[in-house]
Amino acid sequence: MVPTALVPVRMGPIAKRRLAHVADPSERTALVRDLFEHVVGVLSSAGLDVVALAPHPLSFEGVEVWRDRGPGLNAAVNDAIGRTGIPVLIVHADLPSLAVSDVYALLDSPAQVVIGRSIDGGTNAMLMRHRIRASFGPGSALIHAQRARSAGLRTTVIDRPGLALDVDDEPALIAWRAAASRQQRSETRFRDGRQERTLRGA
Repeated sequence: MVPTALVPVRMGPIAKRRLAHVADPSERTALVRDLFEHVVGVLSSAGLDVVALAPHPLSFEGVEVWRDRGPGLNAAVNDAIGRTGIPVLIVHADLPSLAVSDVYALLDSPAQVVIGRSIDGGTNAMLMRHRIRASFGPGSALIHAQRARSAGLRTTVIDRPGLALDVDDEPALIAWRAAASRQQRSETRFRDGRQERTLRGA
């Protein structure tokens, strides 16, 4: 059974407050929107139906949006899991390197609870084929794994670059931009090399 993908997203002036010293509210809102659209695009390309969870009304083409029915991220996510049922895949909205292969890595695991661990030990993605209570936050990958294993559930923790990097603070923003710049330079060199070989062969 294909899971529903839940993507919690927070926009507006208070979004990404840890970046307030390097980006104004409009820049942070644009960043959140760009990252969210990337994550939704990847999940859709992987064949999943996506539901966005937001505290305020939002409108995104092709994405169902549910208003939070509980205060805070975890209350909203746990309520939404009750509405979607199992299986469900929760993916954070700020994963700039997320790829379809990362989603497939989660889905292909036979475990009942599959955790995509962030660089700092948090949980950036979690597939539940059996429900546990979500408690996102610092150190939550270990908390989720312990909770699932205590319930007798087969549990896997996955470490992949596309799941690990979330843009929450300035170091993560710098790391993402540096990686994007390297990728762009690599693609430019590859394209220029192909053009040069084509010209030589003409």
